[in-house]
Amino acid sequence: MKCAVILFVAVVIVCRPAGAEPPRLAAGEAARVFAVMPAPPPAPPSISDAPMLAKVTPGVVSVFPAVILEDDGSADNPLSRYFGRDRSGPGGSEKKDPEEQDHQRILGVGSGVILTADGWIVTNSHVVHLPNGKLADAISVELSDHRILDAVIAGVDTLTDLALLKIDAANLTPLPLADSDTVAVGDPVFAVGNPFKVGMTATRGMVSAVRRTGLGINGESGYESFIQTDASINPGNSGGALVNHHGQLAGINTAIWGTREGNIGIGFAIPSNLVRAVVSQLAETGKVTRGFFGLQTSDAGRKVCAAAGLAATAGVKVDEVMAGGPAEMAGLKSGDIIIEAGGQPVITRGDFRLALSLARPGESVVIAVQRAGQKTQMELKAAAGSGGAADPAAEISIGSLPGVKLRKGMEGLLIVKSGRAAAKAGLGEGCEIIEINGAVITSGEAAETALRTGVNSIKTKRRAHEETLAVRLPLPE
Repeated sequence: MKCAVILFVAVVIVCRPAGAEPPRLAAGEAARVFAVMPAPPPAPPSISDAPMLAKVTPGVVSVFPAVILEDDGSADNPLSRYFGRDRSGPGGSEKKDPEEQDHQRILGVGSGVILTADGWIVTNSHVVHLPNGKLADAISVELSDHRILDAVIAGVDTLTDLALLKIDAANLTPLPLADSDTVAVGDPVFAVGNPFKVGMTATRGMVSAVRRTGLGINGESGYESFIQTDASINPGNSGGALVNHHGQLAGINTAIWGTREGNIGIGFAIPSNLVRAVVSQLAETGKVTRGFFGLQTSDAGRKVCAAAGLAATAGVKVDEVMAGGPAEMAGLKSGDIIIEAGGQPVITRGDFRLALSLARPGESVVIAVQRAGQKTQMELKAAAGSGGAADPAAEISIGSLPGVKLRKGMEGLLIVKSGRAAAKAGLGEGCEIIEINGAVITSGEAAETALRTGVNSIKTKRRAHEETLAVRLPLPE
């Protein structure tokens, strides 16, 4: 039976709070609020994990994304028979079941983890998005004591599949964050969440692998370094907790690998150190700003590693270095093999991309490079952008290319998301548009100006391979 990666928002039907500005932490405050907790000393063997789970479960919540339905309140409105017109309180917050709230329809269920006693909650980005790809109109959160509260989306980072929510509450039970760099294969772990909307559930397993990259769960442009576990994870567990035997948050459950029938023992969680780095920025600014380094890389194969004097097949090869960019200024050259970044070994290109993604503009990443049989350390300093772009990770949309999302690339615009019609025309994910009808493309405005109805000559680049496509617009539906 063919296997596939399954993201788990279970389809299951709340009013949007008044449109106030999302809450924010003061600059620099997130580091203190979301501090990583040191592991306590090893506990003596316990016959039961019940006491630990009793402390953990109140820190995990159910998350209900909803769409607001238009209802003019008239008696002949066809929705009235299903959703009614009576309200019991502001936002329906006094309702016992979010499905009973008026003028809203829940389109999914997921889980979330309480990070602070005053209501900061982390979940998955795909939990707070509707099936059409848009953010939910409203979010409700159900606590362990069955209170249902409105939540505000404080920020979303689709590239790591994380979202940060805020509820107006106090004296909650947060889960302390573990140091996920210490998580090892064989460690016992527990997955806690609301699978299939049956209610809060805990399952037990172990860590099967760490630093899983290249799975494509977050798309070709996403950042991955998953903890793999055989603890049973199912639809509805998205955004829930993967905890260690100390009751600390080791990761956020995100996806399973299996058939449509459900879990087969391969689940993935975003490690807590990556969670902390992302939610700290989301809490302070509402977005994640990543630095620009000006280089292109690929996985180093066996022959390349052997030629560089490496015993193992690991690391990434530098394919191109932008003239005058941060990588060139650091001393990197085409053909270099990067074997360490940020104090961690680089096995795959995914490892390297993740290490760079954690650096904000102005911050540096120490790397180890193998060149001509010698190992050298360098310091890569992240720039604010390429070609004047304030945020190189910002997505760009072009009206003439529906369904296509782009961002600044090495030379032009890199396609990070592609619709079926665009991909069929050759404009797939990972492809960089560098010229359109003879015009050099460095911005969305330049691309929009150059594109025209009819056949367009679009020059693309994927790593070192260039290709000129004939693309007819408008694209077929």
